[in-house]
This record gives sequence, structure tokens and C-alpha cells, in this order.
Amino acid sequence: MNKILRTSVIALAGACFFTLTTPLVAGAQSVKNQTSLYNCSTPTARPSNIVITCADAGRYVAHITWSSWSGKSAHAKGTLHWNTCTPTCASGKEKSQVINFIATDRRKVHGTWLYTELKGPKNAWGTGSAIWSLPTAAL
Repeated sequence: MNKILRTSVIALAGACFFTLTTPLVAGAQSVKNQTSLYNCSTPTARPSNIVITCADAGRYVAHITWSSWSGKSAHAKGTLHWNTCTPTCASGKEKSQVINFIATDRRKVHGTWLYTELKGPKNAWGTGSAIWSLPTAAL
């Protein structure tokens, strides 16, 4: 009886040790190499919303669903919102459209892996370009 009890305690202790340490080691590895994107004030992985004009938050992507998030790029669909600023931004109209886009140009910035560009269809961001450069200076 004593031998059975001792074997059970050793097996239970081993199972607890494996359960407690395995997620910590795996989590530390994934956080260290995790890629984020700079969402105005903080690096964020798989954000559901991205403010892309940080000064006035007048252009942002909401309700984002990510179909992939890998080392080289991340593919998503969301709703782009912006202010027409016509005749002025104070009296401009709010507009929105569904957009498919890719987060790309992965770089290490101050020790953090970041996607630094969003790529969408031509003129997707209202600038005449298919690319929106995300800020990285505040890290």
C-alpha cells in the first residue's frame, strides 16, 4: 500500500510540474518572437481595431477579423472609417467601407517585431496609395 501511494504521489507531482512549466516555457517563446503592429499608443497583436491616423483618430479600421497572422504577413478584413474633411474636417462627413488588407514589412523596432505597413487595394486609405505606413517612432 505504501509503495502504491508513493508511486501515485510521484506521478501526480510529475504531472503537475509538466502542466505548470510547459505553458510558461511555450508562452515565453511565443511572446519573445510575437509580431505586433503599432496601434497609436501600444504594440498590439491581432487587434480588433486599428487607429491609423493617431493625431485625430479620424481614420481607423474597426471590426477586424484576421484570417492569418504569420511571421511575414497578416491577412485581415475590416471596416475602414474616415472623415471626408470637406469642406473642413469639423463639418466633413463620416464614411466607411469594408476593406481587405495585409499587414506587412515586418521589422524589429527597439526589440519588438512589428508590421510597419498595411496594404490594401489602390487608394484604399484615401491617399492615392495602396500602402499605409504605420508609426513606429514612439516605441
